[in-house]
Amino acid sequence: MPQKIQNSFYLLKEEVNIFNNNAVKYTVQKVDLTYLKKLFKTRKYKEQALKANLSAAYDVYLFYKRNTTPVKWKDFIETIADPNEDILKNRIGHSESYILLLYNKTSKQFYCSTGGFGHVDIMDVATNDLGIQILSRIVKAEDKALRSTKEKTFTGNVEGAVKFFRNENNFYDNESFGMVYNELRAALTKAKLVKHFGFSVNDLRSNNLCIAKNSFSIKKSVSFKELLRIIDSCEKILKLPIAVEINSITKIDRKDSALISSLNKDLDKLIYANYKKVADFVSVEISHKEFEKYYLSDQTKLSLKISRKSHEVEYEAPIRDIQTILDEIRTLNSKLTKDELDLMLDNGTIQTFDADGTLLTTDTVRHHYCTEIKQGLKSYFLIEKDWYEISRSMIDKINVTCTNFVVEKKYTGPAMPKWPSTQSENAFNASLLGTANTLAFDLITPLNIEVCDILRWDKDNIYLYHVKKGFNNSMRDLCGQISIAARKVLEDSKNKFAFLGSLYDALAANKGASNYYKKARKELAKVSRLDFIKLFQERKIVFVLAVQDRAKSVRTLEKNMADFDSNIAKFSLIELTQKMRNSEVAFEILQLA
Repeated sequence: MPQKIQNSFYLLKEEVNIFNNNAVKYTVQKVDLTYLKKLFKTRKYKEQALKANLSAAYDVYLFYKRNTTPVKWKDFIETIADPNEDILKNRIGHSESYILLLYNKTSKQFYCSTGGFGHVDIMDVATNDLGIQILSRIVKAEDKALRSTKEKTFTGNVEGAVKFFRNENNFYDNESFGMVYNELRAALTKAKLVKHFGFSVNDLRSNNLCIAKNSFSIKKSVSFKELLRIIDSCEKILKLPIAVEINSITKIDRKDSALISSLNKDLDKLIYANYKKVADFVSVEISHKEFEKYYLSDQTKLSLKISRKSHEVEYEAPIRDIQTILDEIRTLNSKLTKDELDLMLDNGTIQTFDADGTLLTTDTVRHHYCTEIKQGLKSYFLIEKDWYEISRSMIDKINVTCTNFVVEKKYTGPAMPKWPSTQSENAFNASLLGTANTLAFDLITPLNIEVCDILRWDKDNIYLYHVKKGFNNSMRDLCGQISIAARKVLEDSKNKFAFLGSLYDALAANKGASNYYKKARKELAKVSRLDFIKLFQERKIVFVLAVQDRAKSVRTLEKNMADFDSNIAKFSLIELTQKMRNSEVAFEILQLA
């Protein structure tokens, strides 16, 4: 019988927050042997007797449970199988699990190795990134070690991804802003296995993979004594300096209730201040984890409760910022207390639907928030339910990369007029109507895609401007909008520009009675539909992100990137620039004065 298996291990936390039902609050609980034995007992584990003298350096404890569960699929098979067949026997299934608890007498640390479903039962007491921390000290950024990754993303519409690499990759090859690694599989060379983990050369046939996540394992069968040696080695590794910063964005553990509560309170204060005074603008984007479904929806329903009465309002476009919601609440009651407003936002919901009325997305108002909060020298951002902390080194890297992109993609098109700070986005777009070679398509959205706010052209290029007031968290929405528009126009260029023809038709047929719509239609009428299509066929298409800073002091994206607070805006701009480059779509950035 084999006495070696592939084994992963976890480092346990020193303390956890436990909710006290009597006190109705969280209390700090030290993770000691008494607590762990009690915890495992509540999860149906029984402590097992062990052989004597297993280790002088570790106290060793073993816990075991055997679960019985009904085999549900047999009820289905029963409808077609003869009742005497073997397949219908043994309707109860069994699963076995163990938790091997190891206490290092020197470091005073608890470790766990598990089998079966044991890992599930220790998740709330295990640290979040043991494997990541170990790997960050034994590989370098340039090492061609990566074999596969599991990643969580924070911008765009992809929430997570699993990647398997054909070739050997390093961290530079896979670098992407707005992403953290949840798990990495990396190759460890023989030299590293000998140097760091104490294997002999004769033990090794080749390089071995390691799996780094909240646990750590080497893809090699090891004995119990070798497992203890590897843990000892990892304790030494964790004292080494970090060789590569693998994750510089850290999800705030939900059990860190004090920090999460503090961040939520700070945000609620800012939102309430904006509710009481429109001028006290707070940058909170309204979005959803299924970003494209939300953004491409045909109808949005906001449901609120006020004085125990339900209030619903429908919109023809997705809600994009907290101001839309606060405006609606003010019309219902402009004198709510902070607690009353908090309760309304906690209990309110946002739903989106397609043209047939099919529900696309739904969640509470609060769970649509995307924003950023600073506490002291630290930056935290909220992305649809979860808080994250951004490291200082990551912020510095973002600023450098973002500045480089702003310089590289600097606007080269026709001169643009100044934008008065009191003028709305739509009013600014309308002010360009009458300028030579200029059309406006603000609020015109065939297939719910905003192709551009302003369209301008010269002899060689045609520019599609997306205009935004404020380099803040709402940039995430704008960058998503540009990405969708660029993808559609690129696709349309291979389809004789049928979609852009529908853009022309949508404005021409628009019945809006405002001066903006009247003037937009008048300018469009000067260009035939055929000539409109030719504008795109005969010129290079350039998408332009045109943004005006809301700050009172003078600062520029090119020279003062660090002075702009919104890292969400910077994440989004970096990701958009990379997407446009990969799609080979011309893209430029303009800061409007």
